[in-house]
Amino acid sequence: MSHYFDHAATTPLRSPALAVWQEYARMTGNPSSIHGAGRAGRRGVEEARETIAEAYGVDPPEVIFTSGGTEADNLAVLGIARARRVADPGRDTVLVSPIEHHAVLEAAYHLVSEGFTVLAMPVGHDGVVDADATADLVRAHADDLALISLMRVNNETGVIQPLESLGALADQYSIPFHVDAVQGFGPTPGHPAAVALSAHKTGGPMGVGALLLRRGTPVSPIGFGGGQEARLRSGTIPVPLVQGFAAAVRETAAGYAGEQHRLAELSDRLQSILTGAGAEIVGAGVPRSPAITYALFPSCNGQDLVMILDRQGIEVSTGSACTAGVPQPSHVLEALGYSEQQALTGLRFSLGWTTTDADLDALAAALPTAVTQARRV
Repeated sequence: MSHYFDHAATTPLRSPALAVWQEYARMTGNPSSIHGAGRAGRRGVEEARETIAEAYGVDPPEVIFTSGGTEADNLAVLGIARARRVADPGRDTVLVSPIEHHAVLEAAYHLVSEGFTVLAMPVGHDGVVDADATADLVRAHADDLALISLMRVNNETGVIQPLESLGALADQYSIPFHVDAVQGFGPTPGHPAAVALSAHKTGGPMGVGALLLRRGTPVSPIGFGGGQEARLRSGTIPVPLVQGFAAAVRETAAGYAGEQHRLAELSDRLQSILTGAGAEIVGAGVPRSPAITYALFPSCNGQDLVMILDRQGIEVSTGSACTAGVPQPSHVLEALGYSEQQALTGLRFSLGWTTTDADLDALAAALPTAVTQARRV
């Protein structure tokens, strides 16, 4: 039996999402067709749009379906920055945090090849973006900024970012504010112009996400074709996937408060287990999502520890990229001031709707020996 602690990567499909996916997968109508099967598919799309809009506190036309969180982030960063510069050629600067997901960072730095400048928000050792120092940057570049981008919850450390103050500042200077909320749920603080979502982080199917786009926000499409989604995103809308997305959102919303309380209790126990095994919790003293904990294990290689735990049925991740089999230090931890050697000792433990006390029992039993073995290696 395996014990899964990698919900930040993907969480298991919820039963209602699977059931509705199977129901709509038997349909053959393209939702852009006007015959009966097509109209049925269109109803499925619009019902899903309404469900997601209600859960996230936006209007249905503001929900733009995408292939996932990565495409939603790309559309926001590339599309908004380009459109803003077309409207005002002097706006050629993008402000992002250095702890963003690669879907945001690589899109932002791609803009450099188009003549944009990228500024990085200061971030503390605790993993929280420095709101005051960032505010100074915004004021200094208020006439140059085409976009500000900051994630809601960091996908590696679980640290919650100061969206309210930064969003208010963006509104004050009429600068579009984009939030990667793939690891968050519900209405997003800060009144952002664009919010990226991913279905499979809430128990929906892989392959679908959404960009919540505030009315009036200028965006240039990054792909071309039929323009099915408000002429911003082209491609046949996958009715089974968007219906599965909506079902997962509906299920998550219905039990959200109770689930957050349950996860908080599990998280407290998880941190006791980790610190008892000699780990350091990143961002231990600041607000964090109860679903994500990043721990450093001195004198261990995180990749070795992952493999040792995996042989005992404990599934975790290093939270860092791996290219050609060579472990790479987390760019997030390096941005927080950790050394490369320290960054390579880390593991991310993420909880979700299937996590139980039995999973933590198994981790508590396996971890001390695993750490000892990893240190010997």
